[in-house]
Amino acid sequence: MKNDDLSTRGSRLRDERKRLGFNNQEDLAEILNVKKNSVVRYEKHNAPLDTDQLDLLEDQGFNIPFILWGRGEIQSSDLTDDESKLVQLYRQTKEDMRSGLMSLVDTYANNFKS
Repeated sequence: MKNDDLSTRGSRLRDERKRLGFNNQEDLAEILNVKKNSVVRYEKHNAPLDTDQLDLLEDQGFNIPFILWGRGEIQSSDLTDDESKLVQLYRQTKEDMRSGLMSLVDTYANNFKS
């Protein structure tokens, strides 16, 4: 998945840290098993986190999609009735038929954009 906004990834990490009550960078450094200056690089200079670090953050409740891409996970309450119906129908489809269904939806989505 493409990272749409690298320039603000560090501030989103800081926002998540504060949201979860980790009020200083030392707390985050302890979670990530790094020194505080590494956290400064992550938060102020948008240095990338590796997958092991992302796993550690996720274990502490950090919203990884928000940190990486600036958006949270989709909640079922955010879906329209038609979108919910699509998910329900997809789940009712035999697993070996799902790739064909996905191809059909992909074709429609790419050829008949709104």
